[in-house]
Amino acid sequence: MRRLFVLSVLSVGLLAIAQGAAQADPVPAGQGVLRVQAATTGAESSAVAGVQVGITTCAAGPVLTTLTTGPDGTATTTLAPGCYLAQFTSASGCEPKSSVSVKVDVVPDATQTAAFQVSCA
Repeated sequence: MRRLFVLSVLSVGLLAIAQGAAQADPVPAGQGVLRVQAATTGAESSAVAGVQVGITTCAAGPVLTTLTTGPDGTATTTLAPGCYLAQFTSASGCEPKSSVSVKVDVVPDATQTAAFQVSCA
């Protein structure tokens, strides 16, 4: 009976640890989140994984980071508030259907999205 109790307690503890590890890290105070999203165009759009998007400030300059979309077609990064350009750089067999860059104003404690519509061969 004690073994069953101990195993139950351990199981609950491990489950709590696993759930905590699965949650996203909190955004630091005063920072914002820039999310890029890539999807195909058409009647039934679908997420596109593997799209690479470079992030620069609006004032130009070096690429601060490059994001690669995952299976859900999104990728995120935490940034200081300000004006940023999300620039489509590559995706295997895909081309942007509209602009190759999207201006995004990152604000504190919020998520801003740069959406890219793509056509894939």
